[in-house]
Amino acid sequence: MAFLKPDATRTEHGLVIKEKIIKDGSTLKPNRPLKNGKVEWITIHNTDDIREAAGTNDAEQYARATHNGNMNGVSVHYYIDETDCWQLLREDEMGYHAADGKTGPGNSTSLAIEIIMDGSGKYYDKEAEDRGALLAAILLHRHGLTVDKMVTHKHWYGKKNCPVYILPHWSVFVAKVSNYLKMMEQTTNATAETGGKGAKYIVQAGAFNKKEYAEALVQKLKSAGFDAVVRINGDVDADGKVTAADARSVLRKSVGLEE
Repeated sequence: MAFLKPDATRTEHGLVIKEKIIKDGSTLKPNRPLKNGKVEWITIHNTDDIREAAGTNDAEQYARATHNGNMNGVSVHYYIDETDCWQLLREDEMGYHAADGKTGPGNSTSLAIEIIMDGSGKYYDKEAEDRGALLAAILLHRHGLTVDKMVTHKHWYGKKNCPVYILPHWSVFVAKVSNYLKMMEQTTNATAETGGKGAKYIVQAGAFNKKEYAEALVQKLKSAGFDAVVRINGDVDADGKVTAADARSVLRKSVGLEE
């Protein structure tokens, strides 16, 4: 079985995003620029967890099904699960996801995130939802939108009970996105204070459940020119999770500071 291969991969705020943009003029997608030429909303969807083939995951399978023309004309900007994230449409073009037609505001002014879950509440469901919240915050931050510009599929089409697994605790999800957004804004503001010259300081680096994630962030900070890490959260145990002290040490030493 030929799995989908990304044309590019990028990392934003610790989230790895694989790009496989559907080409303009494709039978799967004509060129459809966003109305007014800008993103005005972020729309949250749930799509069901599926039985994935060996060697792949749900997000890749949904992305591949879209590229193979098996999604009945539905097109979204991002699929995300507990381990993977794929971007299929550019952020300056519309998808068909809100069920409000070619000119409806859901399709024509919003970016669509499909968070793949099964509603079980198991660790993978929680991880997929958390990663979806991070992606939503990334998109809100990039396009200068506040958290009230993030809405549900049901917002655009009342007959659709979507995102079905997140709707019962939508306020909790919004709070999670809001927290991520605040972290990003704090980092931006702290960097802006230097005027782009001299040392850069990040207010909060983040919390990680794997040491390699913390180490990866260190490399990103160094590449971006950050000289100090003011704060990092995290806990550590025998399972290999990073303790606050351990993570702080990793970060401080890698940017040349003594513990």
